[in-house]
Formats: sequence, C-alpha cells, structure tokens
Amino acid sequence: MKDHTNGRRGVLLYAAVVMAGVTGVSILLHSLNLAVDDRRAAVFIIAAMWMPALARLAATRTLDRGWRSPFPLHRWGKPGFAVVLIPLATVSAIYLGAYFLASLAGIPRETPVWKGRALANMAVNLPLLSTIDLFGGLGEEIGWRGYLQPRLDEMGVPGSLLWVIALESLYHVPLILLAGYFSGESSATSIALFFGLGLGATPVWTWATYRWRTIWIAAWFHAFHNAVSQVLIPKALGAGDERILGESGVFPVALYLLVAAAVLGINRARGKHWRDLAQDAFR
Repeated sequence: MKDHTNGRRGVLLYAAVVMAGVTGVSILLHSLNLAVDDRRAAVFIIAAMWMPALARLAATRTLDRGWRSPFPLHRWGKPGFAVVLIPLATVSAIYLGAYFLASLAGIPRETPVWKGRALANMAVNLPLLSTIDLFGGLGEEIGWRGYLQPRLDEMGVPGSLLWVIALESLYHVPLILLAGYFSGESSATSIALFFGLGLGATPVWTWATYRWRTIWIAAWFHAFHNAVSQVLIPKALGAGDERILGESGVFPVALYLLVAAAVLGINRARGKHWRDLAQDAFR
C-alpha cells in the first residue's frame, strides 16, 4: 500500500512538473515571437522535450524514491536490429500509406522540394535527422514510456493507456496554443487531431517497449516519427493539407489507429490483456 501511495504521489508530481515546464517554455517562445518550426527555437524545443525526463527525476528522487525502472537505459533489447528497424518500418509504412490514400482520394499536394533527387536526399537526411530527433525523443520517452506508463501499470490503474494519452496530449497543448505547433485555422482541431494521434501511436509505441523490454525502441519510434512525418515524406512527395497529411493528419491518424487495433487485437486473440503484457514486461 505504501508503495502505491508513493507511486500515486510520484505520478501527480510528474504531471505537475511536465505541465509547468512545457508551459514555461511555451510562454517564453511566445514572448520571443518564436514558433516551433523556427530554427532559433531549437534549444527551447529540446528543453521542452526533456521535461518528461526532468519530471521523472523529480518524482523518483523525492516522493517515489523506492521505484526502479523496468527499462534501464543500458538495456538495448534483442534482437538488436529490431529496436531500430521495427520503428522505421512501421512509421514509414504509415506515412507512405497516408500519401497513397491521399493520391487515391485526389487530395492536392505541393510540388516536392526534393523532386528528382528524393532517394539521395533521403539517404543523407534519414540518418542525420533521426540522430538529432533521437536525442529529443529520448528525453520524452524516459518520462512517458520509461516512468509514467509502467508506474501506472505496476499500480494496476485501470485505463492506464488513456491516462498517458491524455497527459501527453495536454503536454502539447501549450505548444499548440502559444508556439505554433500544428498551426492551422483552428487550435481546437489541432488539439483534437493530436489526441487522435495519441490514441493510435501511444499503444503501438508502448506495446513495442513492453515487447522488447527497452525504452530505446520507443525513442526510435519517436525519432523516426518526427523525421519521417515532418521532413522526409513531405519534402520527397510534396506537402499536403496539415489536417489531412500532416504529422497528425486524418490519414496518418487513421493508419496509426489501425496498427494499434491490430496490435491490441492480436494480443487479445492470444488471450493476453494489457495487464498481462505489462506483467510479462516487468519480470
């Protein structure tokens, strides 16, 4: 009981630090008239992305001191190549699939920036962007998949995935409202689409973390998601309407939801509920 009490307090402190930190960064960006996609904002965005790691540190060094991570950073996962290739293949399939569906539906797109040299640019930019995005993504995943999700599952909190999705979505709201993240005609639409993205992406990334028992696979998912959705596919195939083909556009969100449904459905068919998957991962 004491461990669960400490866990609940730690989770609440984690949520408070995450929200206070990202709100502070967003206010600072707004006061400097900087948007998320401005190069001058890079250091602030990295700071925001490491708030979940800072929140975990605050929680586990104070109110939840007895907790030990089931996914330490020194554990890469086996087989090692899967930790990188599974995220790359999944994310690429989702966003290429979204563009394929958009072509079938006749959704207009801009002229590709990398027209005629897409493969060469992909070969150069994929490892470069993924390495940069891995650093930021690791900061988030140390908190989300490295502390909050397993802590909730260890305590047996019902609907733990939904709690994480809700807080992840709230964490991005200040950046949407104050720093132009997912900028569009309607902030409410941007927030709703991001929540939809979380409903699909969070179960997939968390399942992979539990399946391979390493936080690194979640960090690679995060890195490839950012690199592929924000830069590589739009520049190679031509950007479309953000609400349809953007990072949290309708088509990518729909495909993420299909992948999440498949992952959860296969586990359910094997007689495993989410709690069973979590218990297996924590052994």
